[in-house]
Amino acid sequence: IDLEIKKLLTFSDWTIVDNPKWIRTNEKRLKKLQQQLSKKVEGSNNRNKVRLKLARLHENIKSKKQNFLHNVTTKIINDNQVIMIEDLNVSGMLKNHRLAKSIQELGLSELRRQLEYKSKWYGRELVFVNRFYPSSKTCCVCGWKNNNLTLGNRRFICKDCGNVLDRDLNASINIKNEGIRILKEKIGQRLPEL
Repeated sequence: IDLEIKKLLTFSDWTIVDNPKWIRTNEKRLKKLQQQLSKKVEGSNNRNKVRLKLARLHENIKSKKQNFLHNVTTKIINDNQVIMIEDLNVSGMLKNHRLAKSIQELGLSELRRQLEYKSKWYGRELVFVNRFYPSSKTCCVCGWKNNNLTLGNRRFICKDCGNVLDRDLNASINIKNEGIRILKEKIGQRLPEL
């Protein structure tokens, strides 16, 4: 599984889980309520009413996000015996002020937490691929590495074998291949092809 911002998840079997659309629509409602709250007189009943509306909306957004993530992680756990995922440094990613809001909205650390406890609970194998492994920059067919690949390049084009793939799909296939290598190393025996 390749975690990302534009699409939430990209699987190595070409499956994509998109970000929920309601995140951005609720943002407008939050902004409007926060503006109303700032204009009310401190200690007034009207301020208290708006404060309660704002708190309910925050709770509603939190519940929707939790429900969405629970549905996604449960489906992943039910459909797979072995899950391979990037070991992202989410707290480090939040320091990038351009991406911080999008990363926080998605709840990537919550997604990881749910995958960890559900995989233990249901007896699934969860493999973390090192965050410094160049999954997006390496060709999943021949292993050629494109060091000049930027976030703006959405297609991976291999100059060695001519492979052309979506950047995120290429990364998810590389994560799968690296996860299989890690599992073989961990178990110390030959695994069947996954």
